[in-house]
Amino acid sequence: MKVYITGIAGVLGSNLANFLVSKGYKVTGNDIVRKEEAWRIECIDKIDYQWKSSNDLCRRDLVNVDILFDCGIGVADRPLGNSSPFYTVYNNIEPALRILEVARRMKKKPILVYASSFNSLYGRVSEEYSENTPVCPSSIYGWTKGAVENLYLTYHRAFNIPVIVVRVGSAYGPKMRSDELIGRLIIYALKNRKFYLRSPESKRLWTYAKDVLDFYERLIEKKDECTGKILISAGNKEDEIVTNIEIANLIKELTRSNMVIEKGEYEPGEIINGKPVSFSINAEYSRRLLNWKPRYSLKEGLVETIEWFRENLWRYK
Repeated sequence: MKVYITGIAGVLGSNLANFLVSKGYKVTGNDIVRKEEAWRIECIDKIDYQWKSSNDLCRRDLVNVDILFDCGIGVADRPLGNSSPFYTVYNNIEPALRILEVARRMKKKPILVYASSFNSLYGRVSEEYSENTPVCPSSIYGWTKGAVENLYLTYHRAFNIPVIVVRVGSAYGPKMRSDELIGRLIIYALKNRKFYLRSPESKRLWTYAKDVLDFYERLIEKKDECTGKILISAGNKEDEIVTNIEIANLIKELTRSNMVIEKGEYEPGEIINGKPVSFSINAEYSRRLLNWKPRYSLKEGLVETIEWFRENLWRYK
């Protein structure tokens, strides 16, 4: 089976590449990162690495591809994703449109898997979210993720392109981006630096990278059954949903750090009717379909992630 990965040098893309190559898949992909700087990809010499943007994909790139994983993050989550609307809308939507248009013009159409969001898709308080919960974002970033979901599903209905939407709940793990909350917290904690924490009481559902990879492996095995569906790969062993201040204090405890945590302002969309965003999860449909359930607790994943950052702290000034 031939697999194509957009954003292959990123966290999700590189982990998928390493994992799928180890399973014997033929992997190719693109990223805007130079090949010599794509340090997250351990199997770099075993893949066809294309140094270019998804905006420049053409039919030649996807010839004989069986499944494409759209892992190009475009614009990262908070705070830039909310504070720069024009940048966010363009960079999160245009690449997806390019991928869909290339696939539409191909005789053999690959299955397209869109790595969406989970936490950012909703702007309600104290509600249970499932695969069927209507998207109701309260941020520009969340709107773009929901819009691209609908774009993929519309192309599926209009042009019979096989697509699958996967909602990931704030994935984290070794090699994760340093501008995402857990990565930044760990780096600041290990360096005993003061941390400015935005939206302290808003909640997040975190998912460990190894559980995400297990989900995708099962998805590939049942890809035909999953076509046209929205699935949720979010969760941890206890489906523990924590506030930002709780995850900050847990990381401080696990690293035995003297880090000072300063509570900051709430970002746009993080306060709904005077209350911080909170929710619960119901992903029974996805878990039953793929016979998948998260194996790692939040703490177990954090311990492994902290150890990796401790050994690789030299990468971060």
